[in-house]
Amino acid sequence: MNTDKILVELAQMAQTEDSIVVMGDALLKLTNAIVGVYPNLYCLSNEQTLLNNEFKPQIKVIEYSEFADLVLEFENCVSLK
Repeated sequence: MNTDKILVELAQMAQTEDSIVVMGDALLKLTNAIVGVYPNLYCLSNEQTLLNNEFKPQIKVIEYSEFADLVLEFENCVSLK
């Protein structure tokens, strides 16, 4: 998996108001630019240890059940791998 490439793809397709769940290695690659542009960023509670302390106040930590509810709110869901 090329996380850097995926984050570039995200910037090309996501709108600033989109809800984005960041998972796995992508949490390690978050930058101020990404966190500053997207105010609706989430991570799963079991992966929050991967999150840089600097970004913890801006990232909403959710449980799997909340993740499922979040996905059901939208007509489209995109997975970048």
